[in-house]
Amino acid sequence: MNPDEVNASLGLTDSDPSDSTSSNKNADISSVDTNGNGQVTIKEAKEAGYSMPITSDHWLYPYMHDADMDGMIGE
Repeated sequence: MNPDEVNASLGLTDSDPSDSTSSNKNADISSVDTNGNGQVTIKEAKEAGYSMPITSDHWLYPYMHDADMDGMIGE
């Protein structure tokens, strides 16, 4: 089964891709930060539907911890 054909048959290929870097202009992390501590973990981001890596231009990046400070989280 070809995934592209399945997606096309379900009508999932006709829309423009969303811009993940600007999906939350107001920076309301409450829907992602499930424990309410002001920081977003990789697990929380994934559970909210975000794919990894989160890069420095993504709106969630300032609320996450980039341990190696390379501009990517969850790589």
